[in-house]
Amino acid sequence: MSTPVTSDRDFTREIVHDAPSERIFDALATLDGLAGWWTPIVRGTPTTDGEIEFGFSGLDEKIVMRVDEARRPSSVVWSCLTHTGHPEWQGTTIVFELTKDEHQSAVLKFRHIGLSPTLNCYETCESGWDHFLTSLLNYAEHGEGNPF
Repeated sequence: MSTPVTSDRDFTREIVHDAPSERIFDALATLDGLAGWWTPIVRGTPTTDGEIEFGFSGLDEKIVMRVDEARRPSSVVWSCLTHTGHPEWQGTTIVFELTKDEHQSAVLKFRHIGLSPTLNCYETCESGWDHFLTSLLNYAEHGEGNPF
């Protein structure tokens, strides 16, 4: 699968980290991993062509992602099929790429493609993704994230 084209209006983060790529990949591509950093209410098939459904305790909302790509240990790509709390997520793409920078430091490149600053949820989603990306790296580095 080819990675979607991005624009300067997409939400992006590049984070240098110490976690092994395999641990981050497992946190993105297993139900136990996803429960450890995003939300413990998760079910589905987190492998290529699968679907994952996320729920949130105390909220009447769910997110359904199609797994477009799960290439160990370098990338995971999801397409949002449903987000009942933020319907503007529908049709967006979320990309996690695990690479090295010019100094051979490990880098997580995150892109939420289609989530532009003009959408109503951009600021809420920005603070949410910042929290959950930190949770993902803490989970991968130390075995303990801060899920919803």
